[in-house]
Amino acid sequence: MSGLKKKIISLFLTALLCLTCLVPAFAEEMAATNTVAGKLEIAENFLYGAVQTGSLVSRVDKMETDMYGQKSSGSVMTRVDKLYNNLEGAPVNGKLSMATMMNVIEWQFSDRMSIDAAKTRLSHLETQIFGTEYAKDSFTSRLNRLTKAAFPNGSLTSSTVVLPKDSLIKVKFMEDINSKTNQQGDTIDFIVDDNVYVGDALVLPKGAKGYGQIKKIVQPRIFGRDARIDLDFSHVVAVNGGAVPVTVGDLAKQQAKTAAGAAGASIGGMILFGPVGVVGGAFVKGSSVTIPAGTNTYVQVAEDTSVDGVILAGSAVAGQQLDGNTQEGGPQTAQPASAVTKETAGETAAE
Repeated sequence: MSGLKKKIISLFLTALLCLTCLVPAFAEEMAATNTVAGKLEIAENFLYGAVQTGSLVSRVDKMETDMYGQKSSGSVMTRVDKLYNNLEGAPVNGKLSMATMMNVIEWQFSDRMSIDAAKTRLSHLETQIFGTEYAKDSFTSRLNRLTKAAFPNGSLTSSTVVLPKDSLIKVKFMEDINSKTNQQGDTIDFIVDDNVYVGDALVLPKGAKGYGQIKKIVQPRIFGRDARIDLDFSHVVAVNGGAVPVTVGDLAKQQAKTAAGAAGASIGGMILFGPVGVVGGAFVKGSSVTIPAGTNTYVQVAEDTSVDGVILAGSAVAGQQLDGNTQEGGPQTAQPASAVTKETAGETAAE
């Protein structure tokens, strides 16, 4: 018995030693994003899609030249802070970060928010809108040119709002998901399928990227039981680039069931609807299960989430509207205003 006790104590001390070693390492990793090098890497990933090579000073020089057309003076720490705050920092006096401007411009032109490097996104937009790239101009001037083209009659300001827990979000799958060809752990490609506002602030643009994965695939079993696909929704990307955690709860299931009516299908606890001609039975092919691209469902916000939303001056809302009031006996939910379009938003009031 004494030998067993010694082994237990030895294992306990070993585990404690490992834990005390891991905690400082974890703390250092978390703190890295607040260092000069960490902020510069975040800015480089946003602008170029990868961390750049060379000394810290040369990388700052290059980014400033690309951003503003010239290098600035001052300490490296001050210069990096300015770059980081302009690209992805919190708004000051209603001013949008460049990341937010990039997202809202893409949304205005194409109803999508890309996750590519900002310079790549700029080039694509310039080619589509102007027919040419302005590669020799600074990032700031190129972004300002696109902003004027996207919003010629209005201005953009930022407002920090709270997207309430259990707010409903309509989403759409962008690729087929099939129980035969997909595997557990595969990512799922889905987007927000309607604009979501809190008050006057756009928080989730239509086309915003969603993240999740296949949680489980159960293959066909005996007694004629078909396959099953379980999905795990993680979060959607807000207009400011922040993550909004989402889940499929009872409210989302009920909203999807109401929207689907007789043309819905239940898969893995979700109610699905969407493509014209797709009814319940069409999702099941023999013993396999398919969720076709274009299929819709609903998710709900997992927790109250602060978002730096965008206010489009002179425009009414178009999409799902959160009026800021709690419904009697239930949480706040987004109400559709599908009759309003971005083109007529200035003349038509939202529901």
